[in-house]
Amino acid sequence: MKYIYPKFFITVSFLIAGQLLGSQTARAQCPFGFPPGATSYDTTIATPPGINTLLVKFPQADPMVGMVTCLRLCVTITGVVDSVSVENNSASPQVANVFYIRTDQITGPGLTGPLTNTINHHYGPYGLGPTDGTFGSGPDFISISHDTLLNAVSVCQTINNMDSLLQFYGHDSVTYQYDITAFTNVTCTGGNYNSTVATSALVNFHFEYCTCPGYILPLNIRNFNAQRVADNKAKLTWSGFNDPAVPSSYHYETELSRDGSQFSPITQVPANTSGGDLYDYVYTTGSNESGLFYFRVKQVYANGYTRFSDIKQVQLKSSTSPKFIIYPNPSNGIVGIKFDNNQGGKMVLQIFNSHGQKVMQKEIEVAGSSYQQVATLQSGNYWVRLTDVTSQLSSVNQLFIK
Repeated sequence: MKYIYPKFFITVSFLIAGQLLGSQTARAQCPFGFPPGATSYDTTIATPPGINTLLVKFPQADPMVGMVTCLRLCVTITGVVDSVSVENNSASPQVANVFYIRTDQITGPGLTGPLTNTINHHYGPYGLGPTDGTFGSGPDFISISHDTLLNAVSVCQTINNMDSLLQFYGHDSVTYQYDITAFTNVTCTGGNYNSTVATSALVNFHFEYCTCPGYILPLNIRNFNAQRVADNKAKLTWSGFNDPAVPSSYHYETELSRDGSQFSPITQVPANTSGGDLYDYVYTTGSNESGLFYFRVKQVYANGYTRFSDIKQVQLKSSTSPKFIIYPNPSNGIVGIKFDNNQGGKMVLQIFNSHGQKVMQKEIEVAGSSYQQVATLQSGNYWVRLTDVTSQLSSVNQLFIK
C-alpha cells in the first residue's frame, strides 16, 4: 500500500521584531538615513536516504566593505520518507502500527541553541497475513515509499546582537551543521517482525547579511600591523584620520583571536584628541598561551556603526614570571634588585615584613637587564614580590636586612 501526501516544507529563517523575511522594516537602519542593503547566498543540497549530517559553509562578510547589522539564515526542507516496511515473521496474522519520528536540526555560529523541527506520523493499522517465507513481498509484508511529509511550516528568528555578529567578519567562511535523525516505533500484536526505514531531504539554505555600506562613515584604520617585539609580546600599530574637533565620535578596540574566527576585545583606545594619527598597543601573553595569535582593530562610532581592519597573525610564546635577584642579600639596609634577561615593562614591587604586613609598594619600569635600588629598610626579615603589570605573573624572594 502506498501513501502520497501533499508536499510539506519547513522554512527556518531569522526575523527581526516578528517581521517577515523580505520586510524592509526588519533591517536595522544605517547612519544618516542611508538605506540598508543585503548580501545573499543560496545553495540547495539533496541528501541521500538514511540518517544524515551535512556541513554547509558560507563566506564571511568582508570587514572593509561595510557593517553587518543582522544575519538571516533560511533553511527550506522537503522531507521525504523513502521507505518504511514491516514484515510479519510469525505463523499467525498480526496487526501492525508504524510510528515515524523525524528530527531536523541546524546548529552553528550565532545560534544560542539548535533550530529544531520534529514530526511524528502514524502509519496503519495494517493487517499482515502469516509469513509466507518470501522476504519483501506477499500478504505478510507492507511498504510505504516516497511519502513527502514536510511542507509549508516556518520557524523564524534573527541574529542582530552585535557581539554575535562580530564572528561573521573576515575572509574565510562560517559553517553550519544540518542533521536528520529518523526512526520508527512499530507495535505488532504478535511481536515477531522485521522493520526498515530510510529518509531523505531536499534542503535549500538561504544565507543573508543585512548591511550598511562602508562609504557612509570613513574607515579610520590605515597601515594596521602586528609585529612580535619579544617572544611573548606583539606590538599593534595603525594610523587614523583624526578630527580634533569631534574626538568622541569614535574609538578603537583591539581584538584577539586564537582561531582567526572568534575574536574577543583586549582594550579600548580613544581617538587622539591632539590630532595625531599614530596608535600602538603592546599585547603580552599569559602563562599558558603559545602559538598563533590573530589581531584586528575595531573602530566604533558613537552611533554604533562599526568598521574593522584586516586580520594580522603573530607567533608568540607563553609569558614567564618576572625573574630577579635581590642584591646584596643579606644587606645593610639598601634594597637592590638585579634583573637579568628580563623582557621589560612595568612591574609592581611589594615588600612585606615577617608578620605579613606590607611595608612598601611602588611601580617600577624595567628595561631588559638592569639594576635598581628601590628602598632602604631597617633590620629584619622581609619578602619581596614583583608582579608584571601586563601578565599579572609574580615572583617572590626573601630578603634579610642586618
